[in-house]
Amino acid sequence: MEATKLFNHHHSFHLRNHSKDPEKLQLFSTVPLFSKNISFIKKSSLSSNSQTHFTSLNFHENPSLKPQNKDGFSSNKLIMEFSEQGLFEDVIRVYVRMLRNGFQVQDFKFFPCVIKSFGGLSDVKSSRQIHGHVLKLGFLADVYVVNALLGMYFKCWEIKDAVQVFEKMGERDLVSWNSMISGFYQSKDYLGSLMIFSLMTKEHGLFPNRVGCLSAVSSCASIKSLILGREIHGFVLKNGLENDEFLVSGLIEMYMKCGDVRNAEHVFNSIVNKESVRVNTVIWNVMIMGYVSNECLSKAQELFVEMLELEIEPDSSTLVAALVLCTQLLDLSLGKQIHRLILAFGLENDTRIQTALIEMYFKCCYPESALKIFRRSHSDNLVMWGAVISNSAQNDFPFRALELFCNFMSKYGFPDSQMLLAVLRSCSSLALKAKGMEIHCLAVKTGCVSDFYVGSSLVDMYGKCGDIESAQNIFSRLRFRDLVAWNALICGYSQNEWVDEALAAFCDMQREGIRPNSVTTACILSVCGHLSVRILCKEVHCFLIRQGWNSNVLVSNSLIAAYAKCGDINYSWIIFENMHERNQVSWNTIISALGMHGDMDKMFASFVKMQHAGMKPDLVTFTSLLSACSHAGRVDMGCNFFQSMVEEYKLQPQVEHYTCMVDLLGRAGHLSQAYDLVMDMPCEPDDRIWGSLLGSCRSHGDEKLAKVVANHLFELDATSIGYRVLLSNLLEDLGKANEVVKVRSEIKDMGLKKQPGCSWIEIDNDIHVFVAGDCSHHQLEEIYPVIDSLTLELKQAGYVPHLPLTTLLLDEPV
Repeated sequence: MEATKLFNHHHSFHLRNHSKDPEKLQLFSTVPLFSKNISFIKKSSLSSNSQTHFTSLNFHENPSLKPQNKDGFSSNKLIMEFSEQGLFEDVIRVYVRMLRNGFQVQDFKFFPCVIKSFGGLSDVKSSRQIHGHVLKLGFLADVYVVNALLGMYFKCWEIKDAVQVFEKMGERDLVSWNSMISGFYQSKDYLGSLMIFSLMTKEHGLFPNRVGCLSAVSSCASIKSLILGREIHGFVLKNGLENDEFLVSGLIEMYMKCGDVRNAEHVFNSIVNKESVRVNTVIWNVMIMGYVSNECLSKAQELFVEMLELEIEPDSSTLVAALVLCTQLLDLSLGKQIHRLILAFGLENDTRIQTALIEMYFKCCYPESALKIFRRSHSDNLVMWGAVISNSAQNDFPFRALELFCNFMSKYGFPDSQMLLAVLRSCSSLALKAKGMEIHCLAVKTGCVSDFYVGSSLVDMYGKCGDIESAQNIFSRLRFRDLVAWNALICGYSQNEWVDEALAAFCDMQREGIRPNSVTTACILSVCGHLSVRILCKEVHCFLIRQGWNSNVLVSNSLIAAYAKCGDINYSWIIFENMHERNQVSWNTIISALGMHGDMDKMFASFVKMQHAGMKPDLVTFTSLLSACSHAGRVDMGCNFFQSMVEEYKLQPQVEHYTCMVDLLGRAGHLSQAYDLVMDMPCEPDDRIWGSLLGSCRSHGDEKLAKVVANHLFELDATSIGYRVLLSNLLEDLGKANEVVKVRSEIKDMGLKKQPGCSWIEIDNDIHVFVAGDCSHHQLEEIYPVIDSLTLELKQAGYVPHLPLTTLLLDEPV
């Protein structure tokens, strides 16, 4: 049954597509439909099926079969057959040929079939011509003809015309009302469908048939109106339609979409023991998918197994529902079993099943199997391509997503908005601004740039690529700014340290009536941590408590990090201890926070507890551990952690781990070991790792190694003033006046200038900012005496400040 429905749907879709062919539309637009000059009727244009009929019915050679015969029986029979088979163009050709051969239309009884055919072609202009034709002939008094006109206009999506026809009807029967109810539903005017249903039953006292009831129930499901759905259910019971298979599946779907699982189960249980209904696969499919959509996953699994035990053969929709179940359960083992079942039933080439399999394997972290299915499918289905590209982008395969997208573009042309969203996400994660700009141009060319989801993704992409100005421009042009768009802008500000703009956007967003969510507050807490402003962090924390989000894992993780960066490790620890649920990020964040504050014992104890909690340390965990060991000078512990990461946890160290180890060894004075480690790295060292080693060379006065390291640095970044100043200071410490002058002269010749140092402090909810060389603070006369006093106390305590060689001062500060 379902296969027949799908075939009919695709077949009518095929006909509609052909009706939109410019050459075929010309048949109806350039020639008056019922004029004598109907030259477009050609035997070759008929379908293969109708060709046989017209061969045997040669109107010119066999006068006895000419349409102008008294009853026109043969042609009428053809019209009925073609109409039933959905061969709408052929129906129209037969009717026009009948007119050409002098048939008396006043005696014609098959106008509903002809009108239905015009509706099947979804050609508004021609449909209005047949309407005018029957009006001229005086057939609008026939209720069957007018009912056909109603269906025709709805199929052409001309709701206004259908309503006008309905309002002018002198006589309305049950078909008229049911046509309106189902027509409004098919046109996605669900409220209109329900209003007609109410008008028919309450004001006119008529009872709709199963078609009208099904359309009304489906309308309730579409707008999730449980109250109206229950009323229609009562009407169905009252009129003895509760055993109709289509209505049963419609009621179950309505209750499931409205979240009323209990009533859906009641409807299902009331019919499941009736043999005639129980074997209906559609009802089982609706029930299983309803359980899945309402997250009753165990019940969905049990029902699927029960269906198989009752030997009810699943169809493609059943197996798609089962695969969606596996996707939500993240149960790869069950997914593989269903895959074997699909092969057993010979449904492996079904496009919907292939797409669901791809989705399941991706979500269950088995991407190679998903890609294998995709490659074998050779499908040009847009949904399948979108699923593969989107899942590749979401599952940390951004390069593959971009490669697949390029393949799609080369084969099939322009993408849809879903594909653009996926590749923009890939460009964001890889910070590929150039590629992102290409996608932006493509979005403009295809008109998808007006889609606010695409617009929000563009804001996110430019923000992650560091181009805040472009992100702002895109954001300002969005016609609709939802939470996603605001979050993209605020996160872009946060990640690029535009802290003032991030806070301003946070306020503007709320002024526009957009309520922030956990993602928004996580970004704002990141800003608080960057500013190290504890009072601002506490304000956001209070806001989160008022909103009831303090138990959210993402929010709690952000609070731990923010308080730690604001210097309040006690609050970080309290939040961590009070968390009801902890994930990998929670443990990594508290370990990093404790290491940042030098609480090594508590940090190590947390690392042990993390393992006891069943959390496996990852690369981020070891970055925090090694960084803490480096700052605390715990060389042995750091080396043990590094060894454990490689040997015990089988993790491949990244550049950041080698940077921590080089920093650890360098701070402890093991400069040669640190240099050997850099040279033996399997990955390419960056400027940070060489910079760390250069800093250690200065601390320990190793001029020879410092020059070697500096050469490596300047090869990577010749314009980096920070490292040149660091080398200059090292040489100054060693009294190498001539070399200092040489380095600083190079800085001046290259036109490089060092950004002045900046610091700030929070006192009584006010933030005081100080920039090197700036004497504009209004309390300057009070501040410097205190600094002098503190410096004196430091000297008395044994601190010897480093004094630069006055003879080596430059004319301009660097």
